Amino acid sequence: MNNENEDYIRSLILSYFKIRGKNYSLLEIRQIFGLQEKQLDIFLYKLKNLKYIIYQDFELTITKEGIDFLEKSNQYNNFRVKEYKYKYIDFSKAKPLDEPYIPQNFLKKI
Repeated sequence: MNNENEDYIRSLILSYFKIRGKNYSLLEIRQIFGLQEKQLDIFLYKLKNLKYIIYQDFELTITKEGIDFLEKSNQYNNFRVKEYKYKYIDFSKAKPLDEPYIPQNFLKKI
């Protein structure tokens, strides 16, 4: 695995810890990323050496350095985008799905 792939998987694992917090599952991480147990151990060992994650109260936790790494790789802002994704959509004006949508001035163009 080259460095770009490792950095990408590293950022995805950190994103997982950021999203899930203390509700993480190592088995779920292995299944999501298609990693074997030994591969996951190596990734976690590297993340601990880089001080991106730490063991705190017998659980893995993302650190400030890990969040900084996500910010540098533009992964951190994706969490904020999801929070505000539907902020400006007015659901009261939404049309029912069983009615066909006809754009304004549709018949004038025919």
